[in-house]
Amino acid sequence: MVVMLLDVVPPALRGELSRWLMPVDSTVFVGRVSAEVRALLWDAAVAKAGDGRVVQIWRTQGEQGFAMRTHNLRDRQVVSVDGLHFMAVRDAAWAEAAERFKLIPPA
Repeated sequence: MVVMLLDVVPPALRGELSRWLMPVDSTVFVGRVSAEVRALLWDAAVAKAGDGRVVQIWRTQGEQGFAMRTHNLRDRQVVSVDGLHFMAVRDAAWAEAAERFKLIPPA
């Protein structure tokens, strides 16, 4: 299972993804494809997204049962803590926690 979330991307990218995945909404695409096709869809989405944002989530073995990757998320970041992935919102508290827990290198 693959889920792709798009925000502020060209309509051509949505059209290309709809060939492989079902558009649940204009910004949400879902489907079941091989790992190779998933990687190719990611590469195409990143290449054509421009300043838009893209998130790809897919099923994996492990504690959470999924993995994800992001492109152009300015206000959020995926962080890994003890093998678990979380979406951190970048705000004033984020900067303090990131430094305290060594989530990102200090600036």
